Amino acid sequence: MTIAAPATTFDTVNAYLSWDHDRLDALLQSAANRVDDGEWAQARLAYGEFDRGLARHIRLEEEILFPLFEARTGTAGPTTVMREEHRLIRGVLAVIGAAVARADAPAFRSGVAALADLLPAHNAKEEQVLYPTTDRVLPEHERAALAARLQRE
Repeated sequence: MTIAAPATTFDTVNAYLSWDHDRLDALLQSAANRVDDGEWAQARLAYGEFDRGLARHIRLEEEILFPLFEARTGTAGPTTVMREEHRLIRGVLAVIGAAVARADAPAFRSGVAALADLLPAHNAKEEQVLYPTTDRVLPEHERAALAARLQRE
């Protein structure tokens, strides 16, 4: 399952990265559905797309968004928490990836459950605090340029 790039361009960090969270959720759900149906080849493809997409999303945040947020707000508190949560998420992704590779449905489901314990709260903090704050501290032209850069990279 491939979820195409959006038909529109986003002009805020919050709009784009929140859309990307939804896109990633749909990819993980697709992988889970394939596992439930015993379609391991399709599960591997969907999970691979999810894994690459989430790695990209985290890279965009850690290499582009977080340094800018820290520079503009003068604080690293929220981004320190986000980086630690990213580390935990990466660990769970490795477990899920191994489960998919060996067609281990119980381990896959256990990994997805662990991810479900992490991602909703993590995403909510980003969507309700980090992204809107970044949008607020940037002038409109910089905000739009940043949103466009995130979409391109």
